[in-house]
Amino acid sequence: MNLGNEPGKINVDNSNEFVNSLESPALLMQADPRQVVTANKKACELLGKNLNQIEGYRGGEVFDCIHSFTEKGCGIDPNCEDCKIKSAVVETFLSGKSHVGVQTILDIKDHNIITPYVVKVSIKKVGDFALLTIDNIYMINT
Repeated sequence: MNLGNEPGKINVDNSNEFVNSLESPALLMQADPRQVVTANKKACELLGKNLNQIEGYRGGEVFDCIHSFTEKGCGIDPNCEDCKIKSAVVETFLSGKSHVGVQTILDIKDHNIITPYVVKVSIKKVGDFALLTIDNIYMINT
């Protein structure tokens, strides 16, 4: 599939069609502000959210990371400085470098219960966007 603003290339108008053609759960992100443009049905199902609960939100907000609930919020909270996923997304936007199998532990808040999850993603540049595919996500038994 083509990328960019020319006919037949990925843009905001056809981005949903593109991500829904993918086999893995996926989020398509824009650079500035760093937010999710759209997600495929597989990502919505995996995250237990409707598309309107994903589009226009930052990645940590989509995953319900506890740091996205702070006053500064996702990506800006001091706890986000060492987030491997955030760092990989930022580097992909800056350099175009792809990242495969980036793994971190996110403390996810669900109904006021905080549970650690291992989250493994891959990120690649697709035109002006970053495509984040969710490779694996599972709860850590504590």
